Amino acid sequence: DEQSEEEVGFPILLRTNKGVQITPDGRRILPTIRELLKLNERLEQEYSLIRGIERGKVRIGSFPTLAYAWMPYIIRNFQEKYPHIQIELVEENSIFRLEDWLSTGFVDVVFFSRQPKHTYARVDLKTDPYLAVLPSDYPQAAESALSVQQLLKNPFCMCRSLDGEDQDISRYLKEYDTKGRYPMTSNSDSTILCMVEELGVSILPKLFLDHVLQNRAYRVKTCPLEKPVCRRLGLAARSFRELSPAASRLVQVAMDFFRE
Repeated sequence: DEQSEEEVGFPILLRTNKGVQITPDGRRILPTIRELLKLNERLEQEYSLIRGIERGKVRIGSFPTLAYAWMPYIIRNFQEKYPHIQIELVEENSIFRLEDWLSTGFVDVVFFSRQPKHTYARVDLKTDPYLAVLPSDYPQAAESALSVQQLLKNPFCMCRSLDGEDQDISRYLKEYDTKGRYPMTSNSDSTILCMVEELGVSILPKLFLDHVLQNRAYRVKTCPLEKPVCRRLGLAARSFRELSPAASRLVQVAMDFFRE
């Protein structure tokens, strides 16, 4: 507000007839402001613990697939134990955006797939294999493994987010397809399935396929890949030791869920 701007000695917000925007100086101090807010939230949670009350808020970033496949059960278990802690779930397909949210403190923890570059504190929860997805009339037995060479003879539907093509699938296909040009892309796994029904083939994660194909009758079938590939799913934080009490309890509930 204007009083805060007077205290710091420079404008933080730019007010115009088109709305309010953050100034370059405001953007520069934004990460520090977020850190201060998180420290204040952590302090409030510690006060609550001393008073014998579990209170606070946990903000979670997650791939949409993991959000609908895992989070209802994890959050149910969490709220049974800690009914006064608020959960805020933010879904995003882009690994880069999830990484940015974690690095800047916008989220406390992130559920996504591990990439070779990642150095976050992390707990691996599940290995999720990828499967070939084919039109229902494709001449391939569901139990038979399909080679990548066979798969790429067909029009390929590639998953794509703001980051570009799916990083796990792209690394896998580069060994066989150096051009890396695919005629159809979409940032929606469900749209990819509709494309496969009419237009070609794809590779999608088993966790997504198990959930979606149980709830809707797509005219597709799946089969294993001759050379298996999987993604390593888990949760990450900048530092587990520096998490707020509420976020630490969320991590523990998630780990207990997968152990059980």
